Amino acid sequence: MKTITWRNDFIGIGYRYHDVYMNVFPLFHEKAYASKLWNKSIYWWPDDQIKLRFIEKGNNYWFILYNNSQNVDENTGFAKDFQLSANYQRFKEGYEKQVILRFGIYRENIKNKEDRSKFNLELLKKHKMVYDIKFLDLSSLSDDSVEMRFISSINENNKGGRNA
Repeated sequence: MKTITWRNDFIGIGYRYHDVYMNVFPLFHEKAYASKLWNKSIYWWPDDQIKLRFIEKGNNYWFILYNNSQNVDENTGFAKDFQLSANYQRFKEGYEKQVILRFGIYRENIKNKEDRSKFNLELLKKHKMVYDIKFLDLSSLSDDSVEMRFISSINENNKGGRNA
C-alpha cells in the first residue's frame, strides 16, 4: 500500500446543492495556489478511484479525500477535522450516491472594505466525479484502514504537544 502525503492547508469545506449533483469543495484563499495544487494532484486521479470519507465523532467530523489507484504515482490526500454543521447535515442527507468535487476560493471582497462581512466564493471550473462516498462513525473504522491510520497518526502527534 502506498504512503499518502496528507495536506490540511485548506481553510474549510463548502457544499453546493443546486447542480445536477451536489458539489463538495475544499476552500482555499488563493486561486493560483488552488489551481496549481489541483493540477499537481487531483487532476491525475481516476474518478472511480477517488475516496471521500466523512468520519464522525461526537460534534466533529473528519473530511478525508484521497485516491487509491495503484496506477497513479500521485499520493496526496486531503484531511481536516471540522465541527458538524447544518450545511454538512444537509449534504449528508441529500447527496445522491455521487458528488462533484471542485476546489473553491473564499476571500474577502476588497471592493467593499467598509463592510468586512462581504466575502466572495469562486468555484474552479475543473472538477471530478466522486462515486465512493462514505459517512462513518470513528468507532466503526478498522485499525488498518487508511482513515484510521491517518487519524491515529494525528492523535499521536497531538500527544507530543504538536498541532496537526
